[in-house]
Amino acid sequence: MSHGERKGRLNVVKFLELGFAVACLVLHFYSFNDRDIMTSFLATGTFTGYIIVVIGVFAGVLMRAPIHKRIDIFFSVMGCALFVASGVFIIEAWEFSFRTRTRDLALIKASLSIVNGVLFGFDAIFTFRDK
Repeated sequence: MSHGERKGRLNVVKFLELGFAVACLVLHFYSFNDRDIMTSFLATGTFTGYIIVVIGVFAGVLMRAPIHKRIDIFFSVMGCALFVASGVFIIEAWEFSFRTRTRDLALIKASLSIVNGVLFGFDAIFTFRDK
C-alpha cells in the first residue's frame, strides 16, 4: 500500500469517527437526563473531547504536520475504550425506562457510540499494522 493510499484511507476513517462523534453529541443534547450524573459526564466529555481531537488531527494533516504514529494509536485506543464505555453506561442507564422518544434517542446514541468505539479500535489496529 502506497503512502497516498494510507493517507486517503485514514482520512476517510477519521472523517467517519468525527461524523459519529458529532451525531452522538447531537443525540446527547436531545436525550440528556440528569438521572445518572457520572454517565452524563463520561458521555459529554468523550463526545466533545474526541470532536476536538479529531479536528486537531485534520488540522495537522492540512498543515502537513501529521501526528506521530504512537500518539495516533494512543488516541485511537483511548477513543475505543471511552466510546464503548459511554455506550454501555448509557444503555445501562436507560435500559428499564419507559419507552419514550428520549429513551429511543438515548439508545440510538449508545449504539452509535459503541459503533464509533469499534471504528476507533479498527483505526488503532490498522495504524499499528502500517509501516
